[in-house]
Amino acid sequence: MSASAPQPRPQRTLTPALLGVIWMVLFGFGTFFITYATLVIAGQHMGLTAVTAGTVLTVMMVAVVAVQPLVPVVNNRLGSRWTFLMALGLQASGHLLSFLPVTPVVTLMTSSVIGGLGFGILVVIGTAVVPSTVPPNRLGRALGFYGATTAAATAVAAPLGLWLITLVSGSGFRWLNFVLVVLALPAILTVPNREATQQQGPHSSQQRHAEPRDQMHVPGLVTVLLPTALVLTVFGLVLAFGPAADDASPVLYIAAMQIFVVIGRFLSSATLDRHLPVTVMLIGLVTALVGLVFAAMLPAGWWLGLAMAILGFGTGSVQAASLLMAFQQAGSANRGSVAWNMTFDIGLGFAGLVGGIGFTYWGAQTTYLACAAILIMTTVAFAWYFGRNHQRQ
Repeated sequence: MSASAPQPRPQRTLTPALLGVIWMVLFGFGTFFITYATLVIAGQHMGLTAVTAGTVLTVMMVAVVAVQPLVPVVNNRLGSRWTFLMALGLQASGHLLSFLPVTPVVTLMTSSVIGGLGFGILVVIGTAVVPSTVPPNRLGRALGFYGATTAAATAVAAPLGLWLITLVSGSGFRWLNFVLVVLALPAILTVPNREATQQQGPHSSQQRHAEPRDQMHVPGLVTVLLPTALVLTVFGLVLAFGPAADDASPVLYIAAMQIFVVIGRFLSSATLDRHLPVTVMLIGLVTALVGLVFAAMLPAGWWLGLAMAILGFGTGSVQAASLLMAFQQAGSANRGSVAWNMTFDIGLGFAGLVGGIGFTYWGAQTTYLACAAILIMTTVAFAWYFGRNHQRQ
C-alpha cells in the first residue's frame, strides 16, 4: 500500500505574521494620530500660542517624511524585527520625552520630532513587510486588511484623542499614549526574518510575476503617484477645511467619507488578486472624481453625504491599487513603500497650502473644482501611459 502524497498546506491570508503587523500598526498609527489631533491643544495647555504649537506640528510632519527614504537601508542591514523595534521604541520615547523638565516649546518639539521619526519608520516598514507575510496570491487581500486597519486607526484616533484630552490630565494623557505603544511591542516576534523581507522567501511579492522586478520604472512610478497625491490632497482638504457647502456640519460629512475610505480600501484590495491593479486604479480615480465634483457643487443635505461617501470609496480604492502598483513600478516592496508613503504624507501636507490659498482667494467650491480639473488631466495621463504599455506587450 503506497503512502499517500502529502496534502498541500492550505493557504490563508490572516497569517500570524500579518496579524502581528496589523497589531503593531493599529497601535502605532492610533497613538500617532491621537498626538497629531491634540498637539496644538496640548501646546496651548502648556502655555504656547496656537501659531507656535502649529509650527511644532509642521516640524513633526517634516520629520515623518524626511526619515522615510532611510528606512530600506535600515531594514536591509538590521532586518524587519529590529526596524519595527526602532520605530515603536522611538514612538514610545517621544511620549516619555514629553515629561522633560525644560521649557514647554523644547519639550513639545523634542517629543514630537522623536515620535514623528518613529512613525515615519513604522509606515514604511509596515507596508514593505506585508508581501512577505502571505502567499503571493493573497497579497491583495493582505493589503486590504492592512490598509483597512491603518485607515480605521487614523479615522478613530483623531476624535478619540480630542475626547480623551478633555477627560484626563496632561500627564495621564501622555502616559496613556506610552502604554498603548508598549502594547504593540510583543507582536514584533511574529514578523518574518530578514530573508523574507528582502524578497527571497516563499511569500515574496516577486513571485506574483514571472518577470524580474528589481528595476525601478521611474515614469510608471511617477504616473501612478501623481494622481494618488492629488486624491490625497483632496482628502486632506476635506479633513482640514470641510466640504464646500455653506452651513454643512464638517464632522458628519467627514465621518461619512472616512467610513467609506476604509470600505473602499478593503474591498478594492481584495479584488487585486483577481483583477489588474490598473483597472482598479482607474475605477477608483473615476469614482473619486465623480464624488469630488458633486461634493463641490451640492448644498448641505443627504445628497452631499452621498457624494462624500462616493469620494471616500474612490479615495480608498485609489490607495489600495496605487500601493500595489508602487510595489511593481518601484521594483521592490521597500522602495515602493517609501515612494507611496512619502506621497501620502506630502499629499496631506500640501492640502494645508492649497486650502489656505484657495479657500482665501478663490472660495471652497472653486478650489475643489480646480482640483477636479487637475485630477481629470492626471487620470487621462495615467490611462494613456498604461494603455500604451499594455498594447506594446
